Amino acid sequence: MKLKINILNIIMYLLFFVIIGRLYYLQVIKYDYYKELLDTASNKEVLGDTMPRGKIYDRNGVLLVDNKVLGTIYYKKVDGVTLKEEIELAYQVKDYLELDYSKLTNSYLKDFYILTNEDEVNKRVSSEDYNDYKRRKISDNDFYKIKKSLVTDSDLEKYNDEDKKAIYLYYLMNNGYSYDDKIIKESATPEEFAFFSESNFKLKGFDTKYTYDRYYPYGDTLKSVLGTTGKITAENKEYYLKKGYSLNDTVGLSNLEYMYDDYLKGEKEVYKIKGDEKILVKNGKVGNDLYLTIDIKLQELVDKTLEAEIKNAKGGLNTRYFDRSYVTISNPNDGSILSMSGKMYQNGKMMDYAVGTFTDTMTSGSVVKGASILTGYSEGAVKIGEGMVDECIKIKSTPKKCSIYTMGYLNDLQAIANSSNVYQFKIALRIGGVNYYYDGPAAIKENAFDIYRGYFARFGLGVKTEIDLPNESVGYKGEKKDAGLLMNFAIGQYDTYTNIQLNQYISTIANGGNRYALHLMSKILDNDKEIVTYEPKVLNKLDIKEEYIKRLKQALKMVITDGTGRGYVDLSLNPSGKTGTSETFVDSDNDGKFETESISTAFISYFPSDNPKYAISISSPNISYKNNHSTYIYPFNKTVIRKITDNINQLS
Repeated sequence: MKLKINILNIIMYLLFFVIIGRLYYLQVIKYDYYKELLDTASNKEVLGDTMPRGKIYDRNGVLLVDNKVLGTIYYKKVDGVTLKEEIELAYQVKDYLELDYSKLTNSYLKDFYILTNEDEVNKRVSSEDYNDYKRRKISDNDFYKIKKSLVTDSDLEKYNDEDKKAIYLYYLMNNGYSYDDKIIKESATPEEFAFFSESNFKLKGFDTKYTYDRYYPYGDTLKSVLGTTGKITAENKEYYLKKGYSLNDTVGLSNLEYMYDDYLKGEKEVYKIKGDEKILVKNGKVGNDLYLTIDIKLQELVDKTLEAEIKNAKGGLNTRYFDRSYVTISNPNDGSILSMSGKMYQNGKMMDYAVGTFTDTMTSGSVVKGASILTGYSEGAVKIGEGMVDECIKIKSTPKKCSIYTMGYLNDLQAIANSSNVYQFKIALRIGGVNYYYDGPAAIKENAFDIYRGYFARFGLGVKTEIDLPNESVGYKGEKKDAGLLMNFAIGQYDTYTNIQLNQYISTIANGGNRYALHLMSKILDNDKEIVTYEPKVLNKLDIKEEYIKRLKQALKMVITDGTGRGYVDLSLNPSGKTGTSETFVDSDNDGKFETESISTAFISYFPSDNPKYAISISSPNISYKNNHSTYIYPFNKTVIRKITDNINQLS
């Protein structure tokens, strides 16, 4: 027995030392490790309120987009709150808020009726539908639709105006993701904001915070290009979550706000919750400021001119289907956009539609003849100074193709200045490998269109200008290929182009051959410190002989002094340019068919010719239409361009 007791004592001592050793290991040797685990488990990081987005300025530091502070009332579901308690809360709160209860629809009311009378509604479901639902022949969504259809208007008569206020408020409290802050009212009155701030301890889930909305000192000017902000949409949820956003964050949804969201968004404060203590671990930060290449004074000049002249044109002849026009002005030496304007006139109202400068396309007509003749020079289809007879072209089994009038014998300069179609037709047939004679056949080479489009792309026609905006259109490329369509292509009557493509095209000619990416961003500042500066980007250089470009420039100058562009720009500005008119079609009765022939016009210019400072393009779809009473075309482009260029130098 004594031996057994001694053995037991030894075991107890050993166990004691093991425990002591283990405690020493845990509390001394591994102290820091377990303390860190404890801190991690007991401390929680939370984000503070959203910080304001960065501001947007023009090239001269004029404020274009600012922030305004909103007193916001929101609701966030508290764990454990029952349906009955939430409804009671809605009835309790409804009289302390002015809301637009007219937005409450019958559909919402039916949803609420089903929610609060579920057993009764279920009894109305036919046994056949119920059995189909149990057998999964009917989806949850379809089964709910069946139940909703069984709620009658007489069922909803039980709800008076006070009930409807509470129901609408309940809808706002539960609309969207369950874990989100539900915005009940932005721009709350001071009295509403004060009530909910002081009573949040007894109104479970209701609270207040300051949020920010965009403010535009210049109203709708350029607003469609500046873009919009808003909450993260369901389809973009995963994208923004991966970037570290919260689902209730405000983000850039379109155009510049979207493109530069990573810079413009503010950074939230980060707090560590330790017990009942809230410790700031990272300061919040206002978003960076974006400076644009836009000159707001020039933008306003163009906007006001477009608005006034569109209204004037609508009072003139043959403008029934004319409702919009686009103007882009850039610096041809670096691709910076000084102004991009689009105006749309519908239902008696004028709207900003500057996005149309890079999303809408049209056949631009003879403005492309500069690119066409350079294609001809480069392919050996025409020589500098070569003369041709402007006479109607006739391909077998097709109608005649002529210039606007028979011009007789002319050289390359005269052909551009007077906008001869036939001169370009003959070049196109040569490039197509056609040995032309009157009323003869004309089978073109398979690669003829590729040759033309390859050259046009070097100027920015039919390809992206690389502007820093989403959803840029490249235009329509015709799929059919024959001699007649090739001739149409050469005079701008086949493929379609955007207004900014025309601007990049004339800019490339103006600066001698560099195709610069168009851009709106100039620089980005963080607290007055420049963190991003735009460097001009050359997309390609024209591999076209300098003598050809010089010859074209001589012709473009003649367009303004002696040709179709006379009077568009004051000669004291030393301008060059090209006019364009194309035959198009419009859906005049909204039946989806484009049956009414219309006329669209364009104009491109740069000045001064010897040291270009401005490149300007205007596109005006459907300025006129063909009818039996008049062939009059309102001189819209000429009037607009003259008014802009007469005043442009006074702005600097």
